[in-house]
Amino acid sequence: MSSAYPGAVDIGRVVKERRIASGGQGTVWAVKDLTIRSWPVAYKEYRAKVQPAEADVLAAMVDFLPTLDPGTGEWLANCTAWPAVLVTGPTGVCGFLMRQIPPRFIRTLAFDPGAPRAAGFQYLLNNAEYLRTAGITITPRQRFELLLDFARTLGRLHALGVAVGDISPNNMFFALDGSPGCFLIDCDAMVLRGRSMVPQVETPNWGVPAGEPKGTPASDAYKLGLLAARLFSGKQEGRDLGVLAATDADVARLAEQSLSTDPARRPKPEQWLTALEGAVKTAPAILPQATPTPTFVPPGTAGTASPRQATGQQQQQRPQAQTQWTGPNPPSTVPRTPSMPRPTPPPPTKSNAGKWFVAIALVVLALVYGPDLYEQIAEGVRSGSSESPGESDQGSGSSAPDTEEEQARALNALLERNSGNRGSVGEAVSRMTTCPGRTALLEAKGVFEAAATARVELLRDLEALDPDRLPSSMTENLTAGWEASAEADRAYARLAEEVSSGCTPEAVTSSSQWQEASDASTRATRAKKDFVSDWNPVAEEHGLSTMSWDEV
Repeated sequence: MSSAYPGAVDIGRVVKERRIASGGQGTVWAVKDLTIRSWPVAYKEYRAKVQPAEADVLAAMVDFLPTLDPGTGEWLANCTAWPAVLVTGPTGVCGFLMRQIPPRFIRTLAFDPGAPRAAGFQYLLNNAEYLRTAGITITPRQRFELLLDFARTLGRLHALGVAVGDISPNNMFFALDGSPGCFLIDCDAMVLRGRSMVPQVETPNWGVPAGEPKGTPASDAYKLGLLAARLFSGKQEGRDLGVLAATDADVARLAEQSLSTDPARRPKPEQWLTALEGAVKTAPAILPQATPTPTFVPPGTAGTASPRQATGQQQQQRPQAQTQWTGPNPPSTVPRTPSMPRPTPPPPTKSNAGKWFVAIALVVLALVYGPDLYEQIAEGVRSGSSESPGESDQGSGSSAPDTEEEQARALNALLERNSGNRGSVGEAVSRMTTCPGRTALLEAKGVFEAAATARVELLRDLEALDPDRLPSSMTENLTAGWEASAEADRAYARLAEEVSSGCTPEAVTSSSQWQEASDASTRATRAKKDFVSDWNPVAEEHGLSTMSWDEV
């Protein structure tokens, strides 16, 4: 297949060094001993098979950058993680290489010292108390400089025929040192000259008005208005322009127009530049209080209120999101504790209530982490629920696997079903520490609950598999690891509920639920490390994938 895509790299040449992140579409890895223009390289490995049409769109994105003039190409490579090289395997395109997030967009937060992380915009969309706790100092001038850089970026992308689509704090990163600037990821989900590799989705609370096409310059313009409002209001949600209006009326007017339900009324990003350049020069030292005038109503909304009358209403969103990012995964800060007895997993149930609970949990995962993850877990649930306890979802006919190789392959199928659970939970934990607002915290709760449900399903199917030909310590450690992970998931879910009505970083990390989740995570880590020490020799013997403990 490499011959069909000149310049593609064979997967055998990609040496995975460490996992950076995992989400609904796939996994991002740091690559060892490979650079692009002297930059460290990341590899995005798609979870599902890439279809020919999708591969052609991705190939067009890779071919796009070299067609630009050198200055424009350098600019695009410096402000985005644009797909640079296709990666192919036995079945065709399996992913692509891109640059990692540059070091200037990585920072350590005061409430989690020693854990450098990608500086996502979600950290800035919080109140002054949170910013002080996080150790982030940002002036009104720097806020305008970030908006100015982003507006310039959007304008140049649109001129090149690129629409970002899923503009959200999850895939935008900031730097405040020197000249403040932005860096964008998830570029493979952007729209290039009207073509998109994947269906356009939107991060919760960052969607365009219902019925409006996604992934267009007009949708990008709407979200520029959302970003301006939230960057000054210090909120993860809403369209409150009061603080922005008190800081600079001209920029607030542009944001008001951008939030119109009529796409034709929205100013283009380049129309923001003059006002933002002026705001940078005249910005006050500190943010003023919101003006007495109520929140603006975007032009074109229903009702008789004037454009500057308050709504106080938040726009309804389509709760879909992509969660891929290429910054370093924050190192674990979980304390080591003595091992604790493992609880017995709940027995299988055939109640309709249980089926409905699993269905709802799967829908939550689909909404937050994309259809690919939903389909994988749903397929696993169908396999596990449709067979009798003695059947394997990878078995032949109705007989259970009875050789070591058959049982290893059946166990490998369970491990593949589990793929993505840890990544989705890790991202939700990281986001919870940002106190992203009640809606987002309840969404995180749903992720944790769905992950716990998925692990219980895996435990049930592992017990039904009864792999008596494999080392007993292997299955015991896997059971222990998944049980402890489910405990941690449930504790994190309780924590998200607990802080949803009043979140601060201290409230998150000082909660007994945080400690309970940390203890369970420590036990899970220990058990998973013991499992892979047994699993990898067996996997190598039968031509299956070896694993690191954090992939279990």
